[in-house]
Amino acid sequence: MGDDKILPEEIYEKREQLGLEHSMDLLVDVLENAKELEDRKKAIMYLGLTSQNAAGKKKECQEILESIIISEENLELKCEAALALGKLGHKESLKPLRWILEDEHASKSNELILSALKSIPNIRFDEKEIQLFINYLVHAYPPIKEFVKNQLLALTPDELINNLLTALKKEEFSEKQKIAIVNLIGFELASLNVSYEDASFLKIKYSDLINALCEHETLLLETIVPNLKLNDAEMMNNVLSILRLFGNEIHDKLIDFLSYDDFLIRKNAIKLLGELEVDKAVEPLLNHLDDIYDEVSLATIDALGNIGNISAVSHLLKVLDIEDVNYEYIDLDFKFFILDAIKKIYLKSEKQDFEILYAILKKDNDILKESVAYLLGEIGREEFLNPLLDLLKEKNFDVRKNAIIALGKIGNKNAIEPLLSIINDNRSYWLLKKVAVDAIFNIFLKHLYINEAKRMHFEREFIAWTERLIDALKLEDDENFKVKLAIIKFLEVFGGKSALNPLLREIDNFYRVVSIAATKAIKKIEKRLELEGQSKNN
Repeated sequence: MGDDKILPEEIYEKREQLGLEHSMDLLVDVLENAKELEDRKKAIMYLGLTSQNAAGKKKECQEILESIIISEENLELKCEAALALGKLGHKESLKPLRWILEDEHASKSNELILSALKSIPNIRFDEKEIQLFINYLVHAYPPIKEFVKNQLLALTPDELINNLLTALKKEEFSEKQKIAIVNLIGFELASLNVSYEDASFLKIKYSDLINALCEHETLLLETIVPNLKLNDAEMMNNVLSILRLFGNEIHDKLIDFLSYDDFLIRKNAIKLLGELEVDKAVEPLLNHLDDIYDEVSLATIDALGNIGNISAVSHLLKVLDIEDVNYEYIDLDFKFFILDAIKKIYLKSEKQDFEILYAILKKDNDILKESVAYLLGEIGREEFLNPLLDLLKEKNFDVRKNAIIALGKIGNKNAIEPLLSIINDNRSYWLLKKVAVDAIFNIFLKHLYINEAKRMHFEREFIAWTERLIDALKLEDDENFKVKLAIIKFLEVFGGKSALNPLLREIDNFYRVVSIAATKAIKKIEKRLELEGQSKNN
């Protein structure tokens, strides 16, 4: 080594003084003779940087770096050489970099691949290189996948999507690669249309791009439907960004997928029809409510809920009717899945016709009545008050329980008297009393605003109703402890001075949970009374 004391960074800093070619010779000398790995790495890095402005030495430099990539055993030096080729910026440097990525027999690591990928755009990033990058969209090493994605997204929308569509047609690509391509197309479209609710902006600004996508409509659908992962929310959003561009034109094609033998394809098509709210799909979807695969049936129920067509309600209720010999018994989760779908239909529907539900209440079918009672509470319309009050007279326990809960959710104070009657009736089962107290609590919350600093004055009727609940706590010594807990919880929020003595009695309750709740309620009421007194004095 001519001067074994000069460091690579010093050579680079003095390159103008030393001359570019001499500087490169010195760096090569360090590379070949230095004992420290770090010095050799720096020599490679500065060799690439120095060669940028030394046209006559670029080829020589490239050959040295290429030799390191092929022959050097140390991985860090190979990676540094790959990065240096990018700094060199010589077209011929693409050959060794592509060799790293394309040669199946080349000895390479994830780090070396990433170094090559980082260098290529610094030299050239045209169609050949873009297609090469697309190959790495599904690489197992996350930093590679992330770098490739970000580099592709830096392209113009037209350049990116046209290249992705070209890659999508490659027969040698796996389904995993193809769905990754589709995913990236959707991601790009979503980012372009982020401020708009529909695709009109894209269709105006990127008309050529949209036309290119429409030309590949069938290919995109045949890639999306079989490979969609329903639990991948990002993928679903990206796919929907593509499909919404096609408008109604793809609805029939999606419906055609419902006839496929593969249940996963059917399930995915159903999910997409629901997300796109394809109204014309309701009739074909109804045929899959009792599909032999539960996953398909569940997807169908969810899709019908998303579409929101009232005509599906009667069919969904029929599935709930376990007394119907045409349907097997359904589990509780399945039942609430159906009820949630019906709820979504009514909440989405512009014309809310509840006659289907009212008609069920007139039938002698407790299974459907208790389901409808639950639905009325979930939908929460004031007009349901009287039908629900009528259900309190039913003999079936579940019907009455669901009606009570529903009345609490609706929050109409006209339900309080009938609910108090249930609480004060010794013949009422404890659970009905408990849910009645909870329902009254919810009704009070809807009508009376309470906070710790300032308590608003109750209307007389609310005070009277509170006193009746206090009486229920005083008189029922043998009452189920869960009913007592519900009343104590109510009094903690709405009780006044008259609640203190009955609550004091409950401190000695056999059930420790009741004793603790009563103690807590007393403290809250006393604090509230103290604040009210201070407020009056001020």
